[in-house]
Amino acid sequence: MDALRLLDVVDTPTGGRFDRVVRLAQQLFRVPVVAVNLVDADAQHTIAALGMECSSVPRADSFCAHTVQQDSTLVVPDALLDPRFRDTAMVAGDPHVRFYAGHPLHAPGGQTVGSLCLAGGQPREFSAIEERLLGDLASWVEDELVRSDERLEAEQVQRRLVPRRSPQLAGYDIAGGGAPARSVSGDFYDWQELPDGHQFVLADVMGKGLTAAILAAGLRAVLRGASRYNPLPQAFERVAASMADDLDDTGSFVTMFAARLVPETGEMGYVDAGHGLAVIIDATASTARLLNSEDLPIGAVDGDTWETHAEVLAPGETLAVVSDGILDLFDEPWDAVETGRELSGVCATAQELVDEILARAAEHVVSDDVTALVVRRDP
Repeated sequence: MDALRLLDVVDTPTGGRFDRVVRLAQQLFRVPVVAVNLVDADAQHTIAALGMECSSVPRADSFCAHTVQQDSTLVVPDALLDPRFRDTAMVAGDPHVRFYAGHPLHAPGGQTVGSLCLAGGQPREFSAIEERLLGDLASWVEDELVRSDERLEAEQVQRRLVPRRSPQLAGYDIAGGGAPARSVSGDFYDWQELPDGHQFVLADVMGKGLTAAILAAGLRAVLRGASRYNPLPQAFERVAASMADDLDDTGSFVTMFAARLVPETGEMGYVDAGHGLAVIIDATASTARLLNSEDLPIGAVDGDTWETHAEVLAPGETLAVVSDGILDLFDEPWDAVETGRELSGVCATAQELVDEILARAAEHVVSDDVTALVVRRDP
């Protein structure tokens, strides 16, 4: 039961990852029903199927509940002749199962958690060759379960990299959030208290998925260390030098915006490494000014340098930074700026503005990660 909970696939959409297996199994064995079933203490849960709905049935009515008790394929040539099954709901009633064959599925730790099964309404014999073939297909399903486990571990690692709480900075309202295109993201946002002010960062590693997430984790760690002892441009240079081999090996680069804010005055120095998606929205949400820079992304050119630009976040103004996944929602980049300005005028808090930006992304099919960081100064 613990292994099944750790897989986290019973109540989570699988994105069709098992569909190819069940389609192939139906074609190979010429049966009306093929299913990937997981079994817990109380029920059988179907997470992929052809010929039946993906639903749950009581464990007492489950053929697969018997399959998980053994290490080999369970074959039931005629359920009406088998006292274990003949009075169960699936045999006595719809869908009137007569034939069943199921091969156990194992979690990454070796625990049996379910079955790849076949079923039909007519009695049938099942050969040793067919048993081996069903076992091979079950191994394919297990590989996908392993990937689910690895993906869950990656998500847990990435959750630890997200700031756990907004900084309690008097006179400011601060929030951030992200919506990955896949289960893990190449974006990250961060904030950090430094001797000369508070630093806010949003970065976007080219690419998606686990590789981009690993690069993002390394980038964040290096930047946090370098920022404590260096001005922003030099911190960027140290990050570029430290990450050069990793970025070269993966053919990747990083766009990043970082700002250091003096809370008492609102004075802000920022470096933009090819990001270009940071704006300051005025107190009345009537205008928005884009924070421009001609500097290149980290990893684009060896030995590159970056420049600090000066700004002031006046009372009532809002700094909003997003990743380029937001551009999937608009025909023109400036439309995204205008939408952010309008939302800033109706959102009472920084968290509301972040949530609204991510909600817009959730309403569309986006091909890239979407991340937002908002720093709002009190009027």
